[in-house]
Amino acid sequence: MLNFFLCGIVFLFYSFVKFKRDKIFYPSVVFSFMWGGVCMYTAAILSGYGKDLYLKNYYVFHVMDTYIIYFTIAMLLGFILAHCCKKSRYSINLMMDLDFINKILSNYKWIMWLNFFGGVLRIIIMVSTVGIDNMMDYRAAANAMMMTSSFTFAGIVFKLTAYVQMLANFYVGLYGLKTGFDSLKLKKTIVIFLLYAPTQMATGGRLFILYFILFFFGAFLLGRGFALRSQSRNLLEQSEKKVLILSFAVLLSLVGIIAMVRGIGIRQDKETTLEKFAYITEGMLATEYLMNYYPKGTFQLDYGENTSGNLSQKYLKFRRHLRSTKMSSVVVCIFTPLYLDFGYWGSLIVLFILAFVLELFALKSLNKMGLINFFIYMIILKILYESVMAQSISENLPNYELILLFVIFYKRLFGRFEVG
Repeated sequence: MLNFFLCGIVFLFYSFVKFKRDKIFYPSVVFSFMWGGVCMYTAAILSGYGKDLYLKNYYVFHVMDTYIIYFTIAMLLGFILAHCCKKSRYSINLMMDLDFINKILSNYKWIMWLNFFGGVLRIIIMVSTVGIDNMMDYRAAANAMMMTSSFTFAGIVFKLTAYVQMLANFYVGLYGLKTGFDSLKLKKTIVIFLLYAPTQMATGGRLFILYFILFFFGAFLLGRGFALRSQSRNLLEQSEKKVLILSFAVLLSLVGIIAMVRGIGIRQDKETTLEKFAYITEGMLATEYLMNYYPKGTFQLDYGENTSGNLSQKYLKFRRHLRSTKMSSVVVCIFTPLYLDFGYWGSLIVLFILAFVLELFALKSLNKMGLINFFIYMIILKILYESVMAQSISENLPNYELILLFVIFYKRLFGRFEVG
């Protein structure tokens, strides 16, 4: 318990100090904030919190209790080294003006309306197909619909709207960046959230809330950091603090409420709303089970197979093993695939390299923050933000491809807005 608590304190301290000093929402800041929270929550559970947690009796750590210390050291060393390299070569420069950003937002506003009506169509399809009597049946059916390769009407709608959602992510991010230069208003925040929410809300999940927090509020903080370099203003005005507090209270309450609704009528669920947030710690729990199932030095490494998204037979065998436990639908964090691919010490080396490279790429993007570099920056934020609950490197492959398309067709898509 003590190791998780101390690592949580160290991560949160780094996040606080780095953001307070530079006023820039670096990827390392969001990563450290997320993992700091996860470590602190895990320490609380190990100390007795969450008596009604479904997996309460599973929270026993032997390997991860030590691994988390090396993990913390590796990531923070990588981040710090990247910033040491930055001091002599990089500064922070926004290479696009607000007029350019406003033109893009105005001309591509249809993306948000397409996202909204596509999401509504998704909901109609799902309700007409499976009904809403059982939320978990709805959730399972929606996941199956997303994964299907069939050319049914529903399958086509789900695939096309998934791509629209990716475009909406970037639009919301750009809107948040602009808001950082302007002022955070509750009404406008509600409108952009309502346009953003339906596509992912149709799956019965909660990621639409978490991603909105990242893309809109994360980009807002980034924009405000840029604004502070050219404007004399506070990091947050008093009215903006009220909007932030209210927005986060509502959004995080929605995360818990959706989880509560999904738990009604199944497995005698007694978890409270706050206990529902324990799912962010389940990635570490799954890795503990993996490290016990395949002790270090006893298995052949997969050398990147799992990290790239092509799940190996060893990983699939482990997943089959989990079906005999309550953890059969467990969350997976970033170092679960890394452990199978590179082993105990190898995964830590890879994590150090990832921390250094991703932060350095982010700093290079900040040095010349044009539109493409902004999109790259947001994806780096997303990779590190969701690392507590996803195989975030491989799961962002479609976003890498989308950015490549933006580069290839830049002049046709955005070039005309740079003139005049």
